[in-house]
Amino acid sequence: MIEIDCSEGEGGGQIIRTALTLSSITQKPIRLFNIRAKRPNPGLAAQHLTCARSVRKICRGQLEHDELGSTDLIFYPGKIVGGKYDFNIGTAGSVTLVAQTVIPILLFADKPSEIKIIGGTHVMKSPGYDYFEHVFIPAINSIGAKVSSKLIKSGFYPSGGGEISITIAPSTLSSKTTWESAAQTRAIIRLSNIPLLVAIREKKIFLNNNITWVNVIEEKTRDPANSVTVFNGFRGSYVLGEKGKRAEVVAQESVNELNHESQVDKHLADQILLYLCLASGNSSFSTSQITDHFKSNGSIIQKFLDKKIDFSDNLVRISCEIRHGS
Repeated sequence: MIEIDCSEGEGGGQIIRTALTLSSITQKPIRLFNIRAKRPNPGLAAQHLTCARSVRKICRGQLEHDELGSTDLIFYPGKIVGGKYDFNIGTAGSVTLVAQTVIPILLFADKPSEIKIIGGTHVMKSPGYDYFEHVFIPAINSIGAKVSSKLIKSGFYPSGGGEISITIAPSTLSSKTTWESAAQTRAIIRLSNIPLLVAIREKKIFLNNNITWVNVIEEKTRDPANSVTVFNGFRGSYVLGEKGKRAEVVAQESVNELNHESQVDKHLADQILLYLCLASGNSSFSTSQITDHFKSNGSIIQKFLDKKIDFSDNLVRISCEIRHGS
């Protein structure tokens, strides 16, 4: 059994998700303790609990201490089984984070899978769905994954109620060293129950920054909300509107963040690291910043896989670990 102190490093939910994913793929049982010990509300929240129970269902595993607020979790993985699965977080917890937990596992299933997840599609501190569809999915597919997704209904904080569907086919991952940019930067503006004038003001900022492909989507959800996503190739930025925050500030913030990114943006760098470590061969990419999330994720990955992760001057290199005597 691999024992992991979840208070080390960044200390957030990424440690839980990565450990559950790799436990299933490598068939190594895990014990997680001090879960989210550095957070104001330690222990498992609804999203983490959904991740754990989803993984258990997919690989017919066993969980111990899987309850809200638990700071300890034990998982014994079983056989990965593809098929149709429905998961409901029950809150505005991030559907994309649950998806990122189970997708790598189902790449190793014996048949295609279709999953539906209900919760928050555009919430704080997680990839919004538009970023997930237009940046993350193309990135993992370029590594060899066969994954597609669809937004059925948006769901914002605090009520959630959004729904996505994802199809995953068994796949073989390959190394990657070339990360192409797109010919055109694109922007998506979402509005729910707020005046269209907000989107008009945001679109003007994009046009002033030479971003002419702008898709404005008006929708009805449980909560008033606004989100903007700007993307080009393997770089993207996602910003949520907030009460009291001017529309122009929201849009310009997303543009500024995108302009500071390198080959692979700093959030995607963390999200694709697992896939590149599961791939055969050596991979590399440059990013704008090596985040604490990235470092924590790399530390967990190396507890399961014989991969060497080097990063200096924001250049990441992933290679097979050479062990003396092997």
